[in-house]
Amino acid sequence: MTEEQGVRGYPRHGAARLLAHCLRRYWPLLAGAVAGGTIFQLSTVIFPLCVQYAIDTGIQRGDLAATARWAAVIVGIAVTLVAGLALMQWLVTVAAIRAANELRGALLDRALRLDRRTLARFGRGDLATRGTRDVDLVYTWLAGCASMVTGLVGFAVILVLVADQDGVLAIAGLATVPVLVVLNIVLPRRFAAVNSRLSAAHGARADAVEELLTASAAVRGIGGEGPLVERHALRSAEVTRETVATARVAAWWAAGAPFVPGAATAVGLLVGGHAVIGGSLTVGGLVAFTSWMSMLGVWVGVLTGRFTQLGEAFTAAGRINEVLLVTPAFTDPADPAELPASGTLVADGVAAHGIGPIELTVEPGEFVAVTGPLSSGKSTLLRLLGRWDDPDAGAVRYGGVDLRAARLAEVRRRFVVVAQRPEVVSGTVADNLRLGRPGLTDEELRAACRIAAIDTHFDALPDGYRTEVGERGNTLSGGQLQRLALARAVLHGANVLLLDDITSAVDAATERRILERLRAWASDPAAPRTIVFASHREAVIAAADRRVALPDPRRAGESADRAPSLAIGGTGG
Repeated sequence: MTEEQGVRGYPRHGAARLLAHCLRRYWPLLAGAVAGGTIFQLSTVIFPLCVQYAIDTGIQRGDLAATARWAAVIVGIAVTLVAGLALMQWLVTVAAIRAANELRGALLDRALRLDRRTLARFGRGDLATRGTRDVDLVYTWLAGCASMVTGLVGFAVILVLVADQDGVLAIAGLATVPVLVVLNIVLPRRFAAVNSRLSAAHGARADAVEELLTASAAVRGIGGEGPLVERHALRSAEVTRETVATARVAAWWAAGAPFVPGAATAVGLLVGGHAVIGGSLTVGGLVAFTSWMSMLGVWVGVLTGRFTQLGEAFTAAGRINEVLLVTPAFTDPADPAELPASGTLVADGVAAHGIGPIELTVEPGEFVAVTGPLSSGKSTLLRLLGRWDDPDAGAVRYGGVDLRAARLAEVRRRFVVVAQRPEVVSGTVADNLRLGRPGLTDEELRAACRIAAIDTHFDALPDGYRTEVGERGNTLSGGQLQRLALARAVLHGANVLLLDDITSAVDAATERRILERLRAWASDPAAPRTIVFASHREAVIAAADRRVALPDPRRAGESADRAPSLAIGGTGG
């Protein structure tokens, strides 16, 4: 992938380039849609012309056959019109849906590659808005782009046909063009500015909703829910203000544009009526002219809407591009090294975020407990060992290979971090356990849950492993969430498990069962696993092969010129 490309081939610079990429990506479908739309537009334009000839030549006293012939012609044109419209709508919808799905996939792919500090620049709610509302705006524009092109064609053909009827009528029609051009230059700029503020307001409110839903339970009872509700109200008020401002500009744009051809129609009736009276224009020609001018007013409204959608899509594409432009903190090296099937995990002089340097060596099948006071860097060390962060100094190696030299997907497959407050997805218990590995059998699920000491609980549920866990696992307790996440990590088949105090929410008896079974699983001679368990709990320290004590960061200045001394002691187990 070159510097000019973003994730999945999307251009790295400019909202216009991103929109152009969507057009190029599906040009065969869009070209077919334009062809269908052209058939539709030309049929629509020719329709009044046929009515004109039917009135002028097809309605004759005693000649029913002529009238029937023109009626059949008009029916044929109507059928052609409908077929062209159906073809356009079908092809352009398929193209727009595919482009929107790929764009969402590109956003998700980029977001998953970003480190926590970079993600914090956007916020969960704002990212969700970019992946939903903003992508939907691009979809809406793309779904209407064929009608925008063919509408311009129809506009031009109408002016030609009006000019063929009468020169003065053509002047009346042409007079609308410069006014419409001015409207579509001035108002889009104003609209883009207000719509950009509206998009930002929607993102801020989405963040407030996310905080309100996820944090309200934690702060309830200490008076914290009030400020969260107030923050949501303030941001909702901002959305309301920006929505009204956007609607005001859109209203002037949508209402002003159709007025122009409407006024031209009135002038045309005066001029055309005089021409009919004078004999230079037929009644059918005047009927055709009024039909075309009415049609012109409708099409101007449609085109105005399409230009509005283009402005919205341009703003949305800019917001999407902001995410696609962000350089991931972790990328695959140009010539990635292969990790060995098994190896020693080594932290060699690792330092990051104010901790370290740290020296640590863990052999396959070994269980090491990492302890230390608050803010000593236990969780940070686990993230460094799993390459969720990169050290500022030193290196993390597995089997002698620096993790930064390996493919990121390979590191993710071989190293699993289980957080103290794990995340689960909506769905069933089995869905969460099979996440990323859909081929796992029920027996394998139960075996992993037994290691995590949660098998009896799931077996006792009315729906067993088909029980819904709810949004963010809200039907499970904290300890059950920890054990579900541990079982999922066991099923992942990783070589290294990095566990962040995952028994903090379980009782002592359950904790002992988990540690005993986890040790037995990890020390299997046929497939030894490395376990690094960050915890201050005595049961974990007692079960570990040895303990690594991180120093108190408040005393880091006492030994700033040398690596901290790590207390390492065998504990049995």
